[in-house]
Amino acid sequence: MSQQVLIVIPAYNEEQTIANILMRLRRAAPEFDRVVVNDGSTDATGNIVAELGEKQLRLACNLGYGYAIQTGLKFALKRGYDIIVCLDADGQHKPEDVPCLVKTLDESGADMVIGSRFCNNRPYKTPFSRRLGQLLFSHLTRLLIGRRIYDTSSGFKALRATTCEVIVQGSFMDFHAETIVRLSLLGFKIVELPIMAEERTFGHSMHSFTSVYHYPLKTLLLTIVAAMDALLARRTR
Repeated sequence: MSQQVLIVIPAYNEEQTIANILMRLRRAAPEFDRVVVNDGSTDATGNIVAELGEKQLRLACNLGYGYAIQTGLKFALKRGYDIIVCLDADGQHKPEDVPCLVKTLDESGADMVIGSRFCNNRPYKTPFSRRLGQLLFSHLTRLLIGRRIYDTSSGFKALRATTCEVIVQGSFMDFHAETIVRLSLLGFKIVELPIMAEERTFGHSMHSFTSVYHYPLKTLLLTIVAAMDALLARRTR
């Protein structure tokens, strides 16, 4: 493949998993570049990445997942990458699936490929409250864009640079359901690729007890704003 690919790995306090992720990426996709977006980690994450000689963008404090992703996307665009893969650092996504995600993006002509834990009845255990929220937003996408996206909260995605340019222009984006809805309404082609995800064995999920209730409300609001933004943009074309 002649296109330049960058793997963006947002990481916040992932000292238990980051080395394993990076070493597996070296073996599975040696032809792709990598960058870790260190989102203000207070543990040894940054030191481990530095000791491995990997490229790292250090944020001064913990800004959250959405800002970490946008930092990685802007870095990729500034350096002229054609394809960007986003991969979480918690060990749930298999680095070995990265080449398949990129291949699917290339062969399908899609603008974004989502590594989906739930399409094709894939088994993946998740707390009931979170699964309920995922089902809600899965069906919400069907209402808003005319087709169901089964895994709207997946952090495992491959995107073209042209797609990333639109994403970083959206100041309200959090890279989940709202981004999918906005891109779809703007005419971007989105494809889901079934993957087998692994259970988190170290660290803590970004979803706390309170965020189980806060996150769906926030995402619902962002999704509505994203849909309105996309529809207004279409009318002014």
